[in-house]
Parts: sequence; C-alpha cells; structure tokens
Amino acid sequence: MLPRRCTLCLMVLGSLLPAGFAMRARADYGVATARPLSDPLQAEIDERPTGTWRATIQEKTYYLHIGSGNVVGQANWMELILVNQGEKHSFYMHHRVGFTCTVGDQNFFHVANMSKEISQLRRSTAEELISSVERYSIMKYDVTEDTLDVWAADQKLVREAIEAGEIKGSGENVDDTAENVRRFIESAGPKLWSKNVHYVRVK
Repeated sequence: MLPRRCTLCLMVLGSLLPAGFAMRARADYGVATARPLSDPLQAEIDERPTGTWRATIQEKTYYLHIGSGNVVGQANWMELILVNQGEKHSFYMHHRVGFTCTVGDQNFFHVANMSKEISQLRRSTAEELISSVERYSIMKYDVTEDTLDVWAADQKLVREAIEAGEIKGSGENVDDTAENVRRFIESAGPKLWSKNVHYVRVK
C-alpha cells in the first residue's frame, strides 16, 4: 500500500476505449487549457477523498491513492498516483500533480501536464511549480464517504465548440481566458462530462 500522502490521482487507466480520460493510459482527457478555473496559488486541498480507492473495469483492477498535505514544492497541490497490476506480476504506476477547486456546487480536479519530472519539483516554490505547467486537464468529481466518481470531458463536444467559435482554441485544446473557460463549462452542463469512472473506498 502506498502512503496516504500520495494524493488525488486522476486516473490513467490502460487503453480500454479509443478516447476518454477514464479509458486510456493518459491523464489528459479533461478540458485541456493553459488557464485554470481558479488561481493555483490559492489552491486548497480537498480532504474528503483522502485514502485508497479501487475501480474494476473489464475485469482489471485499478487503485487510486489519495492523500493530503503540502507535498509538492510550497503549494497546496497534490500528487496523483494511479496503479494497476499488469500481466506476469508487473504493474503500472501513473504519476501526476494537480489541485482542486469548487465552482458553484461542482468539484473539479486540475491535472497538470508538466514540462519537468515530478522528482524535479520537490523543493520548488509555488511560482516555479506553476511556471512548469504546460496545460491543465480539468475533470469533474463527486465524492461521498465510500465512493468517488470522476468524469472526463467529451472531446468531440470540446472540439465542436472550438470549431463553432464558442470558445477559442485549436483541435481539442482550449486557448481562452479563465472566465471564458468557466463560462463554457457551465453552459455545456452535464453533457460535457460524458465518461465516468466509479471508485469504491478501500477500507
């Protein structure tokens, strides 16, 4: 079992569907943007998901290890670690950092795609950490005492919104102001969050 201080892991499940955060060995299937919904310097850690979570997809088990604490540099960011067991006693570990925020009554993870290795960021200042972010992948989540649900964004919907001029960007990457990113997410509503992974707490 990994220590509780490894935190918010936004899953990178092994290639199960052609697209979607919950279905590929990547952690970049949220709303991809260089501008987050809230100030990363003012991030606060959501303690509710702390612990270990398990999801089973197509008979494969994935463990999401979530902790809390100021573990990356000097910011209230979280380490994101997903582990799944492979064949012949091998396993895969996916490592990211990110932060959470709440907009209205909805909770969001910001998973950072970094220009540096996580190991290089341990003693960084908050400003150095943020300057190393190439983009964020914004994903929605809900948590209760025993369950954690994480939603990836519908990339087709994002792409069509960009093509229609509803939000600035290229391909599936949004390049607009934080205010417009927030407005887009709010206006798109539930249809934006099309792919869900359901975790159960490991006690």
